[in-house]
Amino acid sequence: MTFLQDYKWVILFYSAILLLVFIFRGKFDVQHKFLAMYRTKIGLGLMDRLGTKHSETIKLLGYIGIGAGYVGLFMILYYMIKNLFTLIMIPTATSAVSLVIPGVKIPGSPVTIPLITGWIALFLVIVVHEFSHGVVARAHKIKVNSSGIFFMGPLMGAFVEPDEKELRKQQDTTQYSIYAAGPFSNMLLALSCILLLTYAFTPALNAMENQVGVELVGVTDGYSAAASGLASGMVITAVNSVSVVNFEQFTNEVKRLRPDETVSLTANGTVYSIVTNASPSDPKQGYLGVMTSNRAKTELKNDSIYFKILSIILKWFAELVGVTGLLSLGIGLANLLPLGPVDGGRMLQVTLQKIKGKEKGDNLWKRISVATLMLMAINLFWPALRWILNLLGGIFK
Repeated sequence: MTFLQDYKWVILFYSAILLLVFIFRGKFDVQHKFLAMYRTKIGLGLMDRLGTKHSETIKLLGYIGIGAGYVGLFMILYYMIKNLFTLIMIPTATSAVSLVIPGVKIPGSPVTIPLITGWIALFLVIVVHEFSHGVVARAHKIKVNSSGIFFMGPLMGAFVEPDEKELRKQQDTTQYSIYAAGPFSNMLLALSCILLLTYAFTPALNAMENQVGVELVGVTDGYSAAASGLASGMVITAVNSVSVVNFEQFTNEVKRLRPDETVSLTANGTVYSIVTNASPSDPKQGYLGVMTSNRAKTELKNDSIYFKILSIILKWFAELVGVTGLLSLGIGLANLLPLGPVDGGRMLQVTLQKIKGKEKGDNLWKRISVATLMLMAINLFWPALRWILNLLGGIFK
């Protein structure tokens, strides 16, 4: 299938968004020629009521968020440096850092965040993030001027604008707590989603279904699994004649494999013979070149129409909760990067101003922001960069 056939609905969806922004462009405040902001007063009253009525509790959560924010800042920075080191040292490795756009396959992965579910989840994550900034600001009696949404091309975001002059006058801990509120609320939302999946949706679905195998969600080009005929959507039911009905059993069997070992995989009733490669991350570990869902393929225990409808509803909500948790954690950590205007960058700026003074602190903050931007760009666009480097190497060889 061609790119247009694969992504026709995705292209139409994002084109419609661009068209709507263009039609109503008069209602947007366009900044830097590509950022269209639509300011409203929606939610400000609720922020004020919550921030005022529960101010002490919210302040306490905000202070806890400071610690979580700085832990997240160092964690995401370490992760990106480690990922870059892996990309440089292992030529076959793919970047674990990528842009996630609903409806579009994640680069270097066969996984796609569903278009509609992904957008609903993204909206929930952004609303929680920005609303938290506003509530903590009101708990400290800082005015919130506006809320709203913005579009950067077809991609949507949201914002809350506390009064910057009032915010700058506050003590350091207050500023930290307001900046950290968004990412911290995303971490809490991700944790809530994990708990819901673990203790609500998964037990409910397990009670309605029988596990029958592990579904392939993709195969990696250049490895024997792809050449053997295995494809996305197939269901693996055995590895080397050992029955596997769920992800855990499949993983246990795969862990036993070594490079250059002939393995038989039973998928959709057919046995496929595969010679393992060395894992990109561990040369001693066998690698199949397949990616599977961490949720088993199942069959309903009951064929009644009501049972099927209930199953469909539960699965959709489970998918929404899972995608929301994934995006919430990713967006929360991404906002903690020590980069310019994002939350982690603002927190770092306040810290450096405190330690170095305003002028020296801001200069150091700008240098760190530029370095972080370069690190992020290399992580995101490594395949293209590697291709350019190989091309130049061939030219000057």
